[in-house]
Amino acid sequence: MRKTNFQKTIHTATTLFIVGILSMLISILLRLGMNPLENSIYFTSLFDFLHLLHFISSSISFLSLLLFFGLFGYEIKIRQREDRVSNLFKSIIQTFSLRLFLIQREHSETVSTSEQGNVKRYNPVNKQFNKAIQKVVVDIREGSASLIIPVPKSQQAIKILKDLETIISEEISSRNPDYYFSRPERKGMDFYFIGTKRK
Repeated sequence: MRKTNFQKTIHTATTLFIVGILSMLISILLRLGMNPLENSIYFTSLFDFLHLLHFISSSISFLSLLLFFGLFGYEIKIRQREDRVSNLFKSIIQTFSLRLFLIQREHSETVSTSEQGNVKRYNPVNKQFNKAIQKVVVDIREGSASLIIPVPKSQQAIKILKDLETIISEEISSRNPDYYFSRPERKGMDFYFIGTKRK
C-alpha cells in the first residue's frame, strides 16, 4: 500500500517541531544568562562563548521551525486540494492520543530468586514495543481512514502487538464510528488497519 504524504512526513515534522521548540527555549535561557555579563570586562570569554551557543541554538530553532512549517503548510495545501483540512487535525490528534494509549508502561518485572528474594529486572521487550508504537500513524480522509503500526524488532514485541489486535481494532473503530475497519494486514514492515466509510 502506498503511503500518503502525511504518513511519510509526520515523524519528521514532529522531530523538527520538538527540536525547534527546545532550541528556542535554550536560546532564551542563554540570552538571559548573557545579560548580566554583557558589560563585564572580567567575563568576556564566557560572554563570547555564551553568545556563540546562543547563535547556534537560535539558528537550529529557526531552521527546524521553518522546515516544520514548510511540511505543515504543504500538507494543508494537499488537504485543501484533495480532502478537508479538518481531517488533518483529526489525524494529528488521533495519532498522538493512540500512541499514548498503546504505550506499555511496565518497564521492569519482579523476578523471584532463592538467594536474593524479589529482584526487579529491566524488560527490554516493552522498550522495543514502545519504540514501534512511537511511529504509529492514524490518517483520516473523507472516504477512508488508516492506522499504520510499524512491526516491532523482536518476536516477543510482535506477540504483544498481536495480543492487542482486538483492543486496537475496537479503539480505532470507537474513535471513528463513521468507518468500518478491516482486520489488520501486514505489508512489508507495517501492520495496516484500513477503514472504509460507512454508507
